[in-house]
Amino acid sequence: MRVRVPEANVVVKDWRRAELKIALCYPNIYRVGMAGLPIRLLYALFNSREDVVCERFFLPGEGLDLPEPLSMESGRPLSDFDVVAFTFQYEWDYVNAVRMLLMAGIRPRREERRRAGGPIVLAGGPCVMENPMPMSDFVDVFAVGDAEALLDPLVDGLKDVLCSGRPGPIEDLADVRGLFVPGSSEGAERVWLGSLDESPAPEAQVLPLVGEGPLASPFGVTFNLEMTRGCGRGCRFCLIDHITRPRRDRSVEDALERLDLGLRLTPAKKVLLVGAGISDHGGLKDVCEHVLDMGCELSVPSIRPDRVDEELVSLLARGGQRRLTIAPDGPTPRMRCIINKQMDDEAVLDACRAVLEGGMRAVKLYFIIGLPGEREEDIRAIVELVKAVAELGFGPKGVHVSINPLVPKPWTPFQWAGMADLAYVRSCLRAIRSGLRSDGRVVLSGLDPRVARLQAVLSLGGPELGRAIELAALYGGGLGAWRRAFREARIDPNAYLRPREPDEPLPWEVVEVGLNRSWLLREYEKALAGEPTPPCWVECSSCGVCSRGNR
Repeated sequence: MRVRVPEANVVVKDWRRAELKIALCYPNIYRVGMAGLPIRLLYALFNSREDVVCERFFLPGEGLDLPEPLSMESGRPLSDFDVVAFTFQYEWDYVNAVRMLLMAGIRPRREERRRAGGPIVLAGGPCVMENPMPMSDFVDVFAVGDAEALLDPLVDGLKDVLCSGRPGPIEDLADVRGLFVPGSSEGAERVWLGSLDESPAPEAQVLPLVGEGPLASPFGVTFNLEMTRGCGRGCRFCLIDHITRPRRDRSVEDALERLDLGLRLTPAKKVLLVGAGISDHGGLKDVCEHVLDMGCELSVPSIRPDRVDEELVSLLARGGQRRLTIAPDGPTPRMRCIINKQMDDEAVLDACRAVLEGGMRAVKLYFIIGLPGEREEDIRAIVELVKAVAELGFGPKGVHVSINPLVPKPWTPFQWAGMADLAYVRSCLRAIRSGLRSDGRVVLSGLDPRVARLQAVLSLGGPELGRAIELAALYGGGLGAWRRAFREARIDPNAYLRPREPDEPLPWEVVEVGLNRSWLLREYEKALAGEPTPPCWVECSSCGVCSRGNR
């Protein structure tokens, strides 16, 4: 059975010549997986090897009405592949990965699957660098770090395992730097790419040619170019900032070359520039101008308020972007010092003025609630600041506001903080909704706090969560399924959401991302004292990463 979706740059290889067959799985629906860069990059990397066949799989549903996951390229089932490779971008997709294995008739637990002669299950992505332990009962090999740096040793190691003909050879992968093999590895060290110019980009990107409907990307038919990897600003809540240090920028020269070639090979008329630290890229405006000169539309993700100016907004508006996303995150200057994103309210208002003066008519603001040291007046300040933004001249539904509870993440200073009580978060949301309900210029949204708490549990837990993940998959994966799964597995989610002691063992420290624990603890103490830390490129604060390689 062939999955019929119009796509560009699909790679179809001769299976008879392949030594390794990899099923690249995004554990969510097609339109979500194909909107971003990870699947496009991994697909290009694996297929750059002549000895590898790599085909894509997605969770059935919403346009892919299939009885089980089937390859987009050949319609083959997961069981036909040597390796089932998941990329974990979000923790709540863990249950979807188990569901995909169950739907394919593959035993999800690694020990049972090995005895049954099933495929090797591989996992990578930011959630693996964050904490592989919740999925350690299901995954044979975790890839910890940048895919470009791991590709060749990983593929060669997998081939050796499959060709060895002896029992238990997968344990040999524990000796490969950057690979974590549950039950065999004592730990794993993150490996990373020294220069973003060395990343293949890729140029001929696989992408859906669907303009509307359940399979259409929310960003349209776009060519994605990664401009930065990492950030280095040191926002104390931010996982990506900490696990991808040091920040690496793509050079303007390389970016322009990639764009020129990529837009010849990829039938897209829109460019999406991506990267957590893109606001600080010194050549961002030059690249934007080049995209516009090529006659393409343009979009960028969230921009720091203090990096927004009328010139940048004007370029983006000319490229067709209708709304700029900026993230004050903290509601007041005091709270922004706590999260290490120091700026005053005027910087936020100046950014929103620039949005209007640059030709856009809408702005989206992100705020975090449930932060350490938060007071009642900080919640009221969100309402006051949003109203001040609206007063600048935004029309009906011109100010979108996303309010989200803090989810403490491993490898950040807030890993010790604990999560705010659900009743408190709901009371804050009620107060904000009440204060803004009558303002037609404002649209409120945000992550369901129950989902946020589940995300925190899956971020901060250990291998004991495996039973609950499997049960939740069997019961459908919804919030009701999770409640039942936790109850039957005898797991109290609140036990994972409490504050932790500084000397307490942390399950995610089985991987080494390069950060000094003592530095993280100092940053947590500075947060509680309301003291900021300069960005890492302004004043080295000895997080420990850069001493391990090139800046």
